[in-house]
Parts: sequence; structure tokens; C-alpha cells
Amino acid sequence: MQNTSMECVLATIIQVKGSAYLREGTSMLIKKDGTFTGIISAGCLETDLLHHSQRIFESKKAETVVYNMENNEDLDWGVSTGCNGILYILLEYVDHKLKENLLCINDTITKGKDSIYQRVLSNEWNLSESYFSPEDSFKDESLRYSQTSNYVFTQKFSPKPRLIIFGAGADAHPVVSLASQTGFSVTVCDWRESLCNEHNIPEADKYIIGFPKEIEKQISFKKDDYVIIMTHNFQRDKEILSFVKDESLFYLGILGSRKRTASLFDDEIPKNIHAPIGLSIGAVGPYEIAVSIIAELIHIKTRKTSQ
Repeated sequence: MQNTSMECVLATIIQVKGSAYLREGTSMLIKKDGTFTGIISAGCLETDLLHHSQRIFESKKAETVVYNMENNEDLDWGVSTGCNGILYILLEYVDHKLKENLLCINDTITKGKDSIYQRVLSNEWNLSESYFSPEDSFKDESLRYSQTSNYVFTQKFSPKPRLIIFGAGADAHPVVSLASQTGFSVTVCDWRESLCNEHNIPEADKYIIGFPKEIEKQISFKKDDYVIIMTHNFQRDKEILSFVKDESLFYLGILGSRKRTASLFDDEIPKNIHAPIGLSIGAVGPYEIAVSIIAELIHIKTRKTSQ
């Protein structure tokens, strides 16, 4: 049984100057037994951070570690990261207050809402105060210089983007698996109870069983939802489209050829429909097709959120 009371240190990138594998806001949780969850780099800094975390376990005080790779200084301690930037990483002992803040963040995003977490640091990069707020009133993950001569690291936490998949056939499994591993909360919908379940597709977060009209009553779509239709049943696809096509969605895609998709609309495919879905990489078979689909979702998510 996992020891949930084990002491931990939270490592967070609070500033990057130049190039780095991951950016501000990336965190990893270091446990006292030397294991950790998450990564800060491509595997270059983690071992050294484990060493630094030992001081935090002893002092129980926050500390900022700076890695300067601009002049190959990383070679001096045997990391050779291949990056050319400067990383500022805040190490925080997970005391009662921090644990309470993290639980509040988790509770807020579980309810589908954004939350804000701020750390106030002195000019020497020492942590002086931290604040949690459920209101989205600051810029995403920004480091700014405040009027009190302190640095304030403001981090926004948002719920995972929701991917709703209509269809629980054999080719849905790799799509769900890759989506869940790349940060999506996945809901699978299908009228076949023998397919739409945790045993058949274990990585999904939610399963909705029913015919399209029944499912329509159980789902409230949001503008940041991703929807994929892949039932392989022409009539079911038409029924699903009857209540999905006019929704304001972040992404709506249909598996199949453009000719088949055009037939679903009796003529021309609307501009808001992605068909055929997936990046054009010459994918063959369910796993390669799943890679192309998830790659397209990531590409669209990155492109739209950066605008």
C-alpha cells in the first residue's frame, strides 16, 4: 500500500531564460524515499534535484536552485543537458499550508473551474508568501516584478480539456489511451454496453451508454470541448451530428473519408468539421491512425491557445 503520509518536496520551474525542454509552471513531486512524480527536464536535472531536495527535507524551508547552461556550466556537474538557457527552480517543502493549497487547486479544477496560485519571492529568490485563489484574474504562468520589490510567480491551473468520443470500437482504444496520456479527460459514448466500459477501454474517465438521443440528454457541451465521431455506423453518425454539428466546440472531427463525411451532410462538409481527422502522415492501422489524430488535437490546441 502506498504511503500517503511520506514527506515531499515540490519542484517548480519559475523562470526560464533562453531555451529549455520545459517551461515555467512545470512541476515534479519529490518523495523522501527518492522516488518522484513528473519531470522538470528530459531526464537531465532530476537526479541533481533529488540531491538538492535533501536540504529542503532537513530545513523544511523553500529554496531556489539555478541551473545555468548558457556557457556549458552543466558539464561541470556531469549533466550535459543540450539546452542553452538558465532555469530557476523553486523547491518547496510540502507542509500543511502547501498541501492545503494543492488540495484546494485540485478541488477547484475537479469542479471544472480555473484557479490561481501565487508565490511571492524576495530579490534573492527566497519564498516569502503564497496565495491561492479560485478566480481567474491573472495572466497565465507569468513572472513579474511587483511594486513591493518582490517577484511574484503567478500560476494558472485549468481543468484538463475534455475529449468526447462517440464510438467504442477496437480503433477507439488507442485513441483513448494516447489522449489520456497527453492530458485529455476522455468520455466515451456508445450504445453497446459490452464495449463502452472500463474493462474494454480502461483509460477513459467516463462512460455514457445509450443511443444518440439518450446520450444527448446526458451531455452538456462546452466551447472548449473536443469531439470525435467514430462509430463506423452511418445512421448513428447522422443521429449524433443532428445535435452536435451546431454546438460551439473547440474541435469536431469525423473518422472516415471526405466522401463518406460529405454523405452525412447530404452534400458539402461544413467548415467547422475536421474530416478526415488526423494529420496526414500516411498512417496505417489503428495505432498509427490514433497517433495522427492525437497529433492533430495537440497541434490545434497549441495553435489556438497561443493566439
